[in-house]
Amino acid sequence: MVELDVSVIVFDLDDTLFHESDFARSGFAAVGGYLETQLGISDFASHCERLLKAGSRGHIFDHALAECGHHAAPELIAELVDIYRSHEPSIELPGDTLAFLEHIAGMPTALISDGPAVMQRNKVVSLGLDRRIDKVLLTGEWPDGFGKPHPRAYGEIMKWSGRPGADHVYIADNGSKDFVAPRALGWRTVQILRPGRVHDGLAPTAEHEAEFRIASFDELRLRRVLENSR
Repeated sequence: MVELDVSVIVFDLDDTLFHESDFARSGFAAVGGYLETQLGISDFASHCERLLKAGSRGHIFDHALAECGHHAAPELIAELVDIYRSHEPSIELPGDTLAFLEHIAGMPTALISDGPAVMQRNKVVSLGLDRRIDKVLLTGEWPDGFGKPHPRAYGEIMKWSGRPGADHVYIADNGSKDFVAPRALGWRTVQILRPGRVHDGLAPTAEHEAEFRIASFDELRLRRVLENSR
């Protein structure tokens, strides 16, 4: 069990608060429905799911179309990517996340997430996080170059909270980009490594590693730092 005294709790989104693979399956279903209606292609979603489980990431739609006997024209792929990113996802928060949000009720909360802004905003709304999280910051709403590991988002959260770095904790999954900037600002860091996660979570250097690791929010307990304690 990891126990910390903090004032501000900041989350990543994908594979942190929910399973990213759930969004992928929802997106595959949306794209598959479109292809079946428009082109008569069936079982597209199941091909995509199998490819994802096998570790394919960048060209799933190309490979799935080929398996379905259809040419992956660039214009079609672009259209499918847009459907995937813009669809209203059928996703939900897992039980450990819901219980943890109850555990920290009343404490200031924020979210920092990379990715296309429309896609990430749809996830936030579908999960009800726009009502549960005080400050939602999506780096996709900024110009290119300000996504993690750039420190801008973390600095914006500190301006919003008005608290020193050590009073913040960032809970995220991706060791390659999530923790190096908040660590430099003095934040506490917790890496959540959910079974079935999309990324391996490996950190390229010691500076990229989180202070603590957990497999679910059931392993984390937070106590609020009093406002006049620092």
